[in-house]
Amino acid sequence: MKKIIAHSVHSYLFRTGSWIYSQLKNVKIFHSIVIATKKQNLDVFPWDDAWFMSDLSALNRFFQREYARRTGFYYPFSYRILKKRGAALIHSHFGNRGYFDLKLKEKLNLPQVTMFYGHDASMMAIEEKWKKRYRQLFARCDLFLAEGCCMKKTLVELGCNPEKITVQRLGVDLEKIAFIPRKFSDTGKIRILVANTFRDKKGITYCLEAFANLALKYKNIELSIIGDAGKSQREVEYKKKVLKLIQDRNIGSRVNLSGFLDYPAFIEEAKKHDIFLSHSIHGSDGETEGGAPVTLIEMSAYGMPVLSTLHCDIPEVIIDNKSGFLVPEKDVDALTDRLEFIITHPEKWEEMGRAGRQHIEKEYDGKKQAQKLEKIYADLI
Repeated sequence: MKKIIAHSVHSYLFRTGSWIYSQLKNVKIFHSIVIATKKQNLDVFPWDDAWFMSDLSALNRFFQREYARRTGFYYPFSYRILKKRGAALIHSHFGNRGYFDLKLKEKLNLPQVTMFYGHDASMMAIEEKWKKRYRQLFARCDLFLAEGCCMKKTLVELGCNPEKITVQRLGVDLEKIAFIPRKFSDTGKIRILVANTFRDKKGITYCLEAFANLALKYKNIELSIIGDAGKSQREVEYKKKVLKLIQDRNIGSRVNLSGFLDYPAFIEEAKKHDIFLSHSIHGSDGETEGGAPVTLIEMSAYGMPVLSTLHCDIPEVIIDNKSGFLVPEKDVDALTDRLEFIITHPEKWEEMGRAGRQHIEKEYDGKKQAQKLEKIYADLI
């Protein structure tokens, strides 16, 4: 019988969580179960062996939250599921979830792996409360996973023993990502794609500035933005900046705002574009990517030339001057220059796309990364 790995995540599964789904699907020598507080997008990321506290009655959920608050954060619901299923290891997704799982780990006497992804290592670590909590997490959790060397460095700076950190790259399902050679369209149009939540760290305004700088000169370029603001006031305010910039630069007729799309729709739309643009920065609120956006991995795998920034672990995903171009953060002139080069050299698109695909196949194949994850689990168990 396969040993049980309990994947703990607050919400299963947010629309951009394809890399977590890849871990569940591709780990074969263990059986994965999901334990989460809330559920969403099960039609996109189906998992039969998943347990959600949101399925409990309102009174029971109230009891769970009160018990967790008084005992230092663990839910009796989670304890019962893991005990009943005989879990052999807890894999906590995101640093904050790792902290909340500590009491559960110790109550059940299980090894625990915590993987950091971005916001949890930058934004949350700024708060004094979370600095203290992370010190406990780093001392008591068995192992930490970082998606790249920059993320590992960040965790060390936060106080984690480097010997407890392993670089574990995100994996994508390459069997479902077909390489599409990019070539100049018969229509003469060049379609540029931006796909991000409307947050300062995503640098959407810089993408728009660069596009606007070229829009008058090149009448055949179009920009699509897939994404939107969530409910937070910070994102709502950032969206206002985006819309104002589009209006001020008079590019509204050339910019298509699609809003949020579910994952399958996003992928289908991405296939229709020629160039992927993603200008990640250190946000004014202190937030960073931490590692690298998984969309860079996916779009490079699809064969799209990528234009991004020298930010966090992005240089490990995009090979500068080979699979795309990387520019300094917030440097609109450099961004405009490199975007113009890609626009005016469509003969380079397929070559850059193939270089990107080869790199992703080597370093970010979901199956290969799952085999490495299996060894990590086995060594800890």
